[in-house]
Amino acid sequence: MSREVLVTVTGDGTFRAPAPASVPAGSDATLEALLRLRSMLGDDLEEQIAARLTLPAALGTDETDHLLPASLVLLAGTTGDLASYGWRVGTGSGLAWRRARDRREQILDAARIAWLGYEGPVQLTTLGPLTLAGATFLGSGERTVADRGALRELPVLLAEGLIDQTARVRRQLPGAAVELLIREDGIADVLHGRLPTPSGYRRYPAIPAEEIAPLWRSLLAILAEEELPVTLAPGAEAPLLRAARSAGAGSLAVDPAGLPALEAGRGRDAWETLAAAREAGEAITWVLRAGRPGRALDHVAASWGRLGHGRAELAGFTLQAAAAPVSGSVGSALLTEAELTAVLRQAPPWAERIRD
Repeated sequence: MSREVLVTVTGDGTFRAPAPASVPAGSDATLEALLRLRSMLGDDLEEQIAARLTLPAALGTDETDHLLPASLVLLAGTTGDLASYGWRVGTGSGLAWRRARDRREQILDAARIAWLGYEGPVQLTTLGPLTLAGATFLGSGERTVADRGALRELPVLLAEGLIDQTARVRRQLPGAAVELLIREDGIADVLHGRLPTPSGYRRYPAIPAEEIAPLWRSLLAILAEEELPVTLAPGAEAPLLRAARSAGAGSLAVDPAGLPALEAGRGRDAWETLAAAREAGEAITWVLRAGRPGRALDHVAASWGRLGHGRAELAGFTLQAAAAPVSGSVGSALLTEAELTAVLRQAPPWAERIRD
């Protein structure tokens, strides 16, 4: 009989490479980072506390080694480059684009060595199509989000790239049970029309949640055909949570610090949407950012209790350690070893809270 897992711990798909001074002489920083990740997440922590190993998409070794470029080079059949104002797509493969693509392969090559013999879950991470559309530019200089044709193509290109990347990971890591994390870190700016045009004098029109849902549905439907487990991080606002569910997302990642108090109108809407998802058998991951992860979990437990759920119903959540956000730069935040350790330390008391 399978054991009951009370809580699972994982990372956000990035991991800051250790400083050269802390790397053993003659060792490679990428290899050392992957060895450290395996030591932290490569085995279950206790009998009822599981861990999910994450293959970092980015380690921060240079300007191309961050989550945004690492996600862009997944887009099937797409080229681009780094310009003075940001990442452009569809302009031919420049040096920065090629370096970002090579960096992804270098990380996977290092994982083949560092994770030799590993058998278990491996999470791959990318930014989602709406975030990519808001954070990139076309050859014309306009943001990709302004081109509705390009916006419709992005989910398909991303899905095809993820399927291809999954196949490469499975070849290099035969014991990996691949799962996907799709992070829409920049979705709030798209939803509320906060993205500036190149002139800086206007903002691009908001895209309502009702129009975002079909884009997510397109992405998730293609991945479902390949039977790939997907967790979507759609933001913490009720309209986005509902859009994600209507798009077919069976697993949601939400930052509880971004959820208003249950007593507030918007807060009740969001919390009740999450409760409905849980009651429907959908998985929920709590994104715990640097600072006070315990306080965020207290917020979850208190809100869940006020919704009428007992402590036993806190079982089965995933706790995701996430990097502290970097203002104004989507995809540049990198999870540190200390931030991951802080969340790992929250798992035993959380499990005890459920057992009591």
